[in-house]
Amino acid sequence: YSQGKRGMIYRFVIVSPEARSFRRDIRIGSESTFADLRSALYDNIGYSPVEPSLIHLTDQSWSRRMTVYEVEPPHSRSDEDVYLMESTRLSELLSNERKRLMLTFDIERSRAFYIELREMTSGSLPGVFEISRSEGEPPLQTLPVEEEKKENKPKKVSSEVPDEEQGKRKRKLNEEATPDEYGSEAFDSSELDPEGFGTSDESGEFDNEIP
Repeated sequence: YSQGKRGMIYRFVIVSPEARSFRRDIRIGSESTFADLRSALYDNIGYSPVEPSLIHLTDQSWSRRMTVYEVEPPHSRSDEDVYLMESTRLSELLSNERKRLMLTFDIERSRAFYIELREMTSGSLPGVFEISRSEGEPPLQTLPVEEEKKENKPKKVSSEVPDEEQGKRKRKLNEEATPDEYGSEAFDSSELDPEGFGTSDESGEFDNEIP
């Protein structure tokens, strides 16, 4: 998308279920690609594109309907359309305001940003994109759980401990274990309050409360 060229400008609102005060508004040309949108966010918040990401187009309840891949999936069928971020323009899949997307930046733990196409206007940009609103700090790109797991490996239970006592210890450990909310399949993206994206921008307020 050529900077300074007039055309359709999309304004996306981006929030995070992990960082409640986080919000970014990105204005970007409709002929930019999904990779351009991802890069605009990553550049602003300091993320590195070291891990593949996914962009899901969703319905209004955040249920996934279509996927735009960063890397071509290994088992795609020849008779199905595969959309890749680098070659798919925003205008190809997004033609209506209020369209919702999820940018999954940590696939293993299902961690994602929630995005809404808030506004479509005619105009031009000083560059490829523009950050028109910036609030709060983003979540950590990589959670430090792997190192914690290495340091907290459970010690081997002595064979002198009776089997019954070993069972009790295992049950206690399981009960005390804290689930990783965003890493488990139990996290339901539909819990994100859909009304959070509905607050009028004119008020200057943005209610992005997430249960």
